[in-house]
Amino acid sequence: MTGRIVTVLVRGVLLLLLCAVSSEAQARMEKEYCNARFGFCFSYPAHFEMDPPPENDDGRILRDGDGCVLTAWGGYNVLEETLAEAMTSRSADFDTVTYSAKGKNWFVLSGYRGSDIVYLKLWVGPDAVNGLEMAYPSALKKEYDAVVTNIVRSFRPGDL
Repeated sequence: MTGRIVTVLVRGVLLLLLCAVSSEAQARMEKEYCNARFGFCFSYPAHFEMDPPPENDDGRILRDGDGCVLTAWGGYNVLEETLAEAMTSRSADFDTVTYSAKGKNWFVLSGYRGSDIVYLKLWVGPDAVNGLEMAYPSALKKEYDAVVTNIVRSFRPGDL
């Protein structure tokens, strides 16, 4: 009887240790990028590789090995676009929009461009805009839906 109790306790401790190591490994898998020029930040999976910065340092493009491209950028709202105007103009970049939503200073468009799924979230202010776009093969929708959700939730816009 004592042997069974010890076995159960040892298994429980090992399971707890495994969970702790797994959580720690997942935390290390995330990287963060902050754009000094426009003030936005977001987290992304460690396996994404970042392209070299553009000369004006307005954002970054990240890629993984499976065809996913993440683009994050900031810009000045020189055309003084309203949220509705920006949403209408960005809709033209899609072959088909399957989902849209908007808040006080942001909107989301999701749909298709060719055979790729595209997710765009744009924050619009009187002075600046911050954008986050992810495009990935539609065959990988199941794998990337959670990745997109986690990246979008981590995004913190700068001063708009």
